[in-house]
Amino acid sequence: MRFILTGTASGVPVIHRRHASLVIEDGSQRVLVDAGEGCAAALLAAGIELASLTRVVISHTHADHVSGLPMLLQGMYLAGRTEPLPISVPPGRVQWFRDWLRGMYVFSEKWSFPFQVQQYGDIPATEEGLRIAPFPNRHLEKMRELAARHDVPAAAYSLHVSSRCCSVVISSDIAGLDDVAAAAAGSDVLIVDSAHVGQDEIFAFAAAHEKLTIICTHIPPEIEPGLMALRERSGEEVGGRVLYAYDGMQYLLEKKEE
Repeated sequence: MRFILTGTASGVPVIHRRHASLVIEDGSQRVLVDAGEGCAAALLAAGIELASLTRVVISHTHADHVSGLPMLLQGMYLAGRTEPLPISVPPGRVQWFRDWLRGMYVFSEKWSFPFQVQQYGDIPATEEGLRIAPFPNRHLEKMRELAARHDVPAAAYSLHVSSRCCSVVISSDIAGLDDVAAAAAGSDVLIVDSAHVGQDEIFAFAAAHEKLTIICTHIPPEIEPGLMALRERSGEEVGGRVLYAYDGMQYLLEKKEE
């Protein structure tokens, strides 16, 4: 199983990072998690053909996680894609996505491929054994009352990804490490939001779980100047098991020896 971190910025626009997106590769599967601004260009920069994606999974509907989706779909259409594309979205958001896309003249009668906006349920396991299980986190908890007044669900999700080789937790945006700690403790890798979780907390978690690798993404501008020092700290304190992502970074997980 390979992870390609195609967009590693936080919600703040910067010139050297695109917004949230990453690709999970496992066998014939290429699943895009989130589609922040610039994700289509980011995929192309990483050598990933847009038509090769087999599913899109959206963690929540903040702009830095979804604003690149229409251009991604347009790129697929202009490239002549014909295969259906399932798009898995949080509960209560299916019609919103359909209306949003329709407002940009994304009509199924016009397009070269059917896209299927689906609410989370059981994202089917693949023949290769890839499983993706969304679970709720508290990222939008403070927004819940205001969102309800606007008749909008306030739900955000992290993902537990597993295959025959390994187990990975993708936090997406979270309120704190407690949101994913239980799932991450039994996994091989945690890909964690670094805009809402402190570095000391990340290092303490790595120290407490000696077999866990942590990849920090959603990098906010304020920690950029200290990344070199953080990488050195990782080597000194936890054997290099805390990594800091950049756009196009790849991480390969292979089946462990019995």
